[in-house]
Amino acid sequence: MAGSVRELLKDYNYLLERLYKKVPPKSGSGEYEIPEPQVLRIGNQTIIRNFKEISMKLKRDPQLVARYLQKELAAAGKYDPDSGQLVLNVKVSRKVINQFLQMFLRTYVRCPTCGSVDTRLERRGRVWILVCEACGAEQPVKPF
Repeated sequence: MAGSVRELLKDYNYLLERLYKKVPPKSGSGEYEIPEPQVLRIGNQTIIRNFKEISMKLKRDPQLVARYLQKELAAAGKYDPDSGQLVLNVKVSRKVINQFLQMFLRTYVRCPTCGSVDTRLERRGRVWILVCEACGAEQPVKPF
């Protein structure tokens, strides 16, 4: 009996299959879909009607995402928590807003180590840290 156990331990393919059964699959990797922004332009204002839904999908506070967009677009704006809309005081296209949201996803949501979107932002003093729930990695990110 002891001889057969030793032979199994030496069998590389058996050990490899055993390992893959015990290791859970990677979570949160691959494509992550953000809802398409519903943009309404009135005069020099741009309204993102489904902004709260987008922020919830990104798992970030809408005020934080609004502040990021306002900084990147160099525009004033206001988030209305009752309606879930963001009003920006600048004319901007849906394509540009979508590009900035994808940049936000890469910088402030997706873990640079394992690619998971199961992350949270922590503020430690003046520094923002992206903490991954999946792999435990911590990465300082650019403040906004």
